[in-house]
Amino acid sequence: MALNSLLITGLLLSVLTFFLTKINKKLGSYFTIFSTLFVLVFLFGYMNDVGTVFNLWSFGGFSLQLVSSNYGWFFSIIMVLTYFLVSFFNPYWVEKMVNPASYNMLYVFSVVSTLGVFFAKDFLTLFIFWEMVVWSSLFIIPLGKSRKASVVYYAISTIGSFSMFFAIMYLYSLFQTFDIKSISQNLISSPNTAVMAYFVIIIAGLAKLGIFPFHTWLPIAHGNAPHTFSPVLSGGLVKMGAFIALLVSAIIPTSQIFSNHIHIIGVPYENYIIMVLGAISIIVGTLMAIKQEDAKRLIAYSTVANGGYILIGISLLDQVGFAGGMMHIFNHAMASAAMFLTIGAVAYRTGTTNMSELGGMIKKMPVTFAAYLIAIISIAGIPPTSGFASKWLIFQGLASEGLMFIAFATFFGSIGSFMYVFRPLATVFLGQLSPKHNDVKEVPFMMQIPMLVMSLLTIYFGVFPSQMLGFISKIQASLNIVPISVEGSKIYSFSGMWDSLVITAVFVIGFIIAALIFYTHKKAQPVDQMNTYTAGEFIYDPESYHYAKNYYAPFERLYKNHPSVEKFYDAIALRVNEFGRLVRSWFFSSNASVGVFWISVIITIAFFWGDKI
Repeated sequence: MALNSLLITGLLLSVLTFFLTKINKKLGSYFTIFSTLFVLVFLFGYMNDVGTVFNLWSFGGFSLQLVSSNYGWFFSIIMVLTYFLVSFFNPYWVEKMVNPASYNMLYVFSVVSTLGVFFAKDFLTLFIFWEMVVWSSLFIIPLGKSRKASVVYYAISTIGSFSMFFAIMYLYSLFQTFDIKSISQNLISSPNTAVMAYFVIIIAGLAKLGIFPFHTWLPIAHGNAPHTFSPVLSGGLVKMGAFIALLVSAIIPTSQIFSNHIHIIGVPYENYIIMVLGAISIIVGTLMAIKQEDAKRLIAYSTVANGGYILIGISLLDQVGFAGGMMHIFNHAMASAAMFLTIGAVAYRTGTTNMSELGGMIKKMPVTFAAYLIAIISIAGIPPTSGFASKWLIFQGLASEGLMFIAFATFFGSIGSFMYVFRPLATVFLGQLSPKHNDVKEVPFMMQIPMLVMSLLTIYFGVFPSQMLGFISKIQASLNIVPISVEGSKIYSFSGMWDSLVITAVFVIGFIIAALIFYTHKKAQPVDQMNTYTAGEFIYDPESYHYAKNYYAPFERLYKNHPSVEKFYDAIALRVNEFGRLVRSWFFSSNASVGVFWISVIITIAFFWGDKI
């Protein structure tokens, strides 16, 4: 199926989903699985298709066109795969949706619209489909718990959308074209315009990716969106921001355009500024994730931190770090979506995501626990998961360029991730089981499928990262970046060779030794949950044994008085609100005295200056 036909068919499927859900909620939800699978299957056919142009619409001198590319396919397949796997949760949550028909329709509509972003041949097409994704997700978010979340999401997205629109119109006024390739060629001879375009367009990417100081929407939107949409927001839609970063950094050849500009430690200052923002995001996201009490908000802040890794990797534009940044897009999509799904599964059974209300779920939900464990191992960058491969390549890229300060931030984020991913592990799955959760059982097998698939993909690409890096090397070659060198399971970087199979074998041997020690030594004696004591005192309340609140209080005290960009935004929002109240009280009041006042003012003006008006 042609790419333009696939996109239009997908949009029609979203409309059909709406009516099927109106007829039967379950049927419509199952149809979201079919719709996303339909797009996924036909999308695979474009894996090696590069340069084919598809016309969507033409009018006068304007046209909306798509063009196949390996980088567009890479982003699209990650997006559609994430949507497809998460859709297995839809039939089970549909009864709890405020408006299930709208949710299912917008769910399919948003994923199909992303194809128009990733395969756009011109900026006009890109912007239209960008807005379609923003608006569809905007209406889904309030179907969760909070309308405020939607307002915050809209406000931050608007900053990005307006900046991108301004840049597109400015470039069109200069070059009389929306075509991305033509504009790129023109920018090579206009480096000052390229600097403006780079910073103004990338604001849209930073806002979507959740990079500091635009990160504030993620914990609010991800934390309050429907449980079936938070994995899509974190695993899929924020990656649109990474695509914009790729667009202005590599598709538009800024490495060539900025080659004669001021360099900071060998990097053009434009790219270095963006990398610094990525580094700040890693530190801010890590520190904020550590102090969260709600599991979904914690994962949302971890997305802020991992967005920083992706941005740094792409901005490096080198052989190794760039490959790591591209691979981390997939790794984070699978790991963060899996984490959100596992917490969603727990919420499906218990009705809460507050960690202090949970505990001991490992025995009740072992598959969910295993999926969460594999996901956090990947987020922390531990072999043999794919998260290790991508983070290691980003480290290698930074080290080879001598960017030690930014490398320190990435290293800090990796160490900090151990702390924040351990918190749900200890407080949700380990610890004491509350008596009210004695009857909790594992989620249905259909809900386990996406968690298992994501876990398998995370391990597979951790053991065989060259399977993905081989395709990324083709992307690098098409963008005139030196491709990463891979040979079988061996990956080469400036510091030498790394064999993923050898590392996997070392870990497997370690696990075997640990298992032998565990099974051959004396077993611990199981005791009843309440058959213990604390500090010489018996406790008769099971919940009191579960230590979850203020989990890292001693560490959090080290930065409890940190400056907050959220407070700055809240102050702006408060002033805007006060100004709006003032305007309403003066001009839109139902008070008769206000009306008399304005009539008196108008009569006075007419009496004294009427002949001059």
